[in-house]
Amino acid sequence: MGEQQPAGAAHGWSERGPGYASSAVHRAGPSLEPLLALARPGPQDRCLDIGTGTGHTAARLAAAAAEVVALDPEPGMLDSARERYGSLANLRFVQAAADDTGLNAASFDIVTARHTLHHHADVAASLREVTRLLKPGGRFVLVDEVTPDPRVDAWLDAVERARDATHVRAYTLAEWQAFLADAGLQWIVGDMHIRYRLRVDDWIGLMRLDAAGDAEVRRLFRQAGELERRLLGIEYAQDEALAFALPMALVLAVKPSEERTQP
Repeated sequence: MGEQQPAGAAHGWSERGPGYASSAVHRAGPSLEPLLALARPGPQDRCLDIGTGTGHTAARLAAAAAEVVALDPEPGMLDSARERYGSLANLRFVQAAADDTGLNAASFDIVTARHTLHHHADVAASLREVTRLLKPGGRFVLVDEVTPDPRVDAWLDAVERARDATHVRAYTLAEWQAFLADAGLQWIVGDMHIRYRLRVDDWIGLMRLDAAGDAEVRRLFRQAGELERRLLGIEYAQDEALAFALPMALVLAVKPSEERTQP
């Protein structure tokens, strides 16, 4: 879940492992079951979960698949994942960046990326690596926060960056379509119907911000315009934001089979 930087260097992500391990949003948020429904892991499948964080998605894949590799660049995140899920015999943990995994080409039936790609400095490179790793006909399932309307992009970007220095961008659904096409993946289905209702105190607290960072995020919520307040369902009490609804992209794409790529 950390930005693709050298292990241990991504703005304290390793130290946040215990908080993410216990986070209900990451452990069993409303995107997890739809992701699994699109991934359809089976007893013959080999799966890869990139940006696995503390391993919640990888563990659910492991309940149905033959083997799962849980990959993340941050050792502290993987330590928390091992502590929670290390007893699963078919789950293996790998410390590596998503755009340079060192794993064998065409070795996975399913690749998943849940709540991670908005941290990646080069999403295109990460998706090219996904394509390289998938077997022909293999499935890629993406869940990531999404900008619901380009008119609120600047505000949402400012809030996210104030809260999390590793945030790069919440892309629009159209931008995800373009990224996947450029990586050689075929879009099958995608939408942004899933909403995470987040309490502002909890959302900020997960990042362990100092007082100045905390105040800046809250200031930006106070300055939100009418469109931001409506599209993100921001709830206020005396002009202080209490909660908001963050939309998620849910996308299934496939690597075309060898037969389809022949002239």
